[in-house]
Amino acid sequence: MAHLLLRGAKQLLTLRGPRGVRRGVALRELGIITDGSVLVRDGRIVEVGSTRRIENLKEARDAIEIFADGRILVPGFVDASLSLKVETDESNGGKSFHKRKSIINFHEGSLGLLRACLQHGTLTADVKASGGERYRSLDLPALRKLADIGSNPISTVRTWHVGHTPESQADENLLSILATLDRRRLIHFIEFSGESGHAIDLQLLSRVVDSNIGIKLAWPGGLEDELLRCLQQFCPAAVYCPAPIFLTAEETAVLAASSSIAVLGAGKEVFEGPISRIGRDLVDAGAAVALSSGYDSSSAASFSMQMSISLAVVRLGLTVEEAFSAATINAAYAAGCGDRIGSIEIGKKADMLLLNASDYRDVPNQFGVNHVDMVIRDGNVVLNRTRWKAMTS
Repeated sequence: MAHLLLRGAKQLLTLRGPRGVRRGVALRELGIITDGSVLVRDGRIVEVGSTRRIENLKEARDAIEIFADGRILVPGFVDASLSLKVETDESNGGKSFHKRKSIINFHEGSLGLLRACLQHGTLTADVKASGGERYRSLDLPALRKLADIGSNPISTVRTWHVGHTPESQADENLLSILATLDRRRLIHFIEFSGESGHAIDLQLLSRVVDSNIGIKLAWPGGLEDELLRCLQQFCPAAVYCPAPIFLTAEETAVLAASSSIAVLGAGKEVFEGPISRIGRDLVDAGAAVALSSGYDSSSAASFSMQMSISLAVVRLGLTVEEAFSAATINAAYAAGCGDRIGSIEIGKKADMLLLNASDYRDVPNQFGVNHVDMVIRDGNVVLNRTRWKAMTS
């Protein structure tokens, strides 16, 4: 297979650095190469560097070339939390009510959403699915449909959101669902709710620990002692904060002292609520911070990670550099795949975006604009809004 050469990016944001999630000052290191190029073969990155060096390599001589023409090249965005529910909230005449989707409509709606995510630069998403509190029996069919979608149009990490579970009776239904999901390998993670006052069934937790399924925590806010208990009990890979503006200084300190990644959802609460310093406070305290769109199908917030970067800068206190790191490399680690994606480095998957901007700081400043000109996924051009055409023999 011929090499692919992405050539002449005005700014190439590699996000290269030490292995592992980024904290503190490391969040501001984007590994920028001015006039940079990337060489790809078989879906993997084989060389990264200045255009002068890369174009003189033997492997680049017969490569298929894509000219960046002064635009910026960045890693594909990773959405660390995209929530899809069979249950939706609707209103009529000022009254709100819950409505159940059919599984077919759930499948079609999910597929359409993931296609829209691709168009806005999200190449991997941690997709959290559930039937909702009223339709728990639909958890398994919903996750089966997501598994059917697989990795097309984007790569998905499937998470079963169970919320809080009753401590009594060991809820045999949940145990049965978990056994099926584990046996059929339909999920990668299970997410519990750390809502104060709701204890997690220890039998269910024990079954998860004995499997190869990772654990995540949804933390809506509460007492720092409760958060500490949840972190010690679960040892979650990531802690999703759907309303980060409500975190206290004590909760921030507990998260910063843990190995878990704090995922900030830049969704409805952030957009409509007051400006917060929680992102700034978490980073300054030494926490590992990742970004998500905060999209929830029941509230229909934005699914654009470009919008999330803007909101993180304007309303959560992150710098532009920190927001980019949180939306790429750290979000990739929160999704459990930071060793394969999230940065433009030799050996990683060639998941990249050519953005129609001359400087990365234009992305959050030009609020609401879709800057995506080209999407390269696994080394293949899957979205092209430029005039570039592949050469044909």
